[in-house]
Amino acid sequence: MNSPHSEILKCKFCGNEKENELILAEEKQLGMGDKFEYFVCSNCQCIQIKKVPEDLGKYYPANYYSYQEPTFPSRLNWLNFFIKKSLILYYLGYLNLTGFLTSFVFDHPFPWLRKKEVKLDSKILDIGTGAGRKILSLQRSGFNNITGIDPFLEKDIKADGGLKILKRDLYEIHEKFDFIMLHHSLEHMPDQEEAIRHIGTILNDNGRVLIRIPVANTFAWKKYRENWIGLDAPRHLYIHSVKSLGILTERTDLEIEEVVFDSGTYQFTGSEKYLRNLPLSTSDDIFSKEEMKKFEKDALDLNKKNDGDQACFYLKKRAR
Repeated sequence: MNSPHSEILKCKFCGNEKENELILAEEKQLGMGDKFEYFVCSNCQCIQIKKVPEDLGKYYPANYYSYQEPTFPSRLNWLNFFIKKSLILYYLGYLNLTGFLTSFVFDHPFPWLRKKEVKLDSKILDIGTGAGRKILSLQRSGFNNITGIDPFLEKDIKADGGLKILKRDLYEIHEKFDFIMLHHSLEHMPDQEEAIRHIGTILNDNGRVLIRIPVANTFAWKKYRENWIGLDAPRHLYIHSVKSLGILTERTDLEIEEVVFDSGTYQFTGSEKYLRNLPLSTSDDIFSKEEMKKFEKDALDLNKKNDGDQACFYLKKRAR
């Protein structure tokens, strides 16, 4: 909480300067231990870093998890791949007997991918794609026009089937797309308003944008605070609440059409490890079967209450 003599902490998104709470967060994922000042806006609840580090690249080393190159299924797990592909096609509304039958047992592999936003021939851009795991799965499932970009890649990745995984900054992209995805990448961007504005310029008129992010002002944040897995200092620069992302998009040509909470057990398992001063790489075997069942139930319940710690935001072009 600010005192009359303390430094003014002004929210980047709503402009509020009153009663904003300063917190100290530690880099935990890589075990580096560096500490960073964040603050929580008392009005819109956005959690934001006080000063963006000049050397952010230091916190994205070559062995960072999202840069590990994906591999194609071996002959031993071809069946898993076939079932996954069939399920994706079925849940997207295509006739697929295998997908229909296995849907009684398995959920949609990518529930954020919905038939009302995307088709097999949609032109898709994945921003912050890392090594392209998700888009490689989509390509194998029949999507034939996908591009992935990430400025932190060491170089372009040559993938089978003509899949484009490029070392590019968002602002180097000017062609238009039908469906633009940001899977936990917006929170890594220093200038989010500029990013969303540019995304609006490369989105086709009837296209959609999917933004998946950790969500502030939810149960896991309130329970774990500085040990919340979604904080991920200093890589997560701005962690939005539903309210603050709405304020941000109001200043752009895009608007939020729908919000779907999709948090899982990671909000508990990851945060509990940090709370117990354990490395994130610690096996989940430290949790009993009863604990894991409770985590699963709690995650489902929180999503139903719109209180899970991550969500899918579907955006469309604002009506003119």
